Amino acid sequence: MEVVWNTRYNTGIQIIDEQHQELFATVDRLRSSVQSGADRTEIETLLATLVSHSERHFATEEAFMARFGYPDLTQHVAEHASMLTSLHELHNKFRESHHTLALMIPTFMEGWLKHHISDGDFGFVTFLKSRNLA
Repeated sequence: MEVVWNTRYNTGIQIIDEQHQELFATVDRLRSSVQSGADRTEIETLLATLVSHSERHFATEEAFMARFGYPDLTQHVAEHASMLTSLHELHNKFRESHHTLALMIPTFMEGWLKHHISDGDFGFVTFLKSRNLA
């Protein structure tokens, strides 16, 4: 099953949307690699890419939110920090028991991305629109 970007996740902020699409594509590549039985090194590389893309994306979102004085910034940053902690833990655990965990990570990430964009990121978009900033 593919992890597919859907236009319902468009925020209207180009860089944010591009990074969301990149995250979905990375999760999909990871899922495909795991399902096709890719070697441990390939999966490890994709996990590292996912961590890196997530860190960069969260920093981008947080900078936008801080710039516009988003009132829920603290909560949003906490969600990002929690996600990064979980992602780093999963990456570290992958090194111990790679196959079983590798199967879980794409499902975990896909669910988190969909929920976070729909519930968290759209709160920021609504905030921007209410102030005619987007």
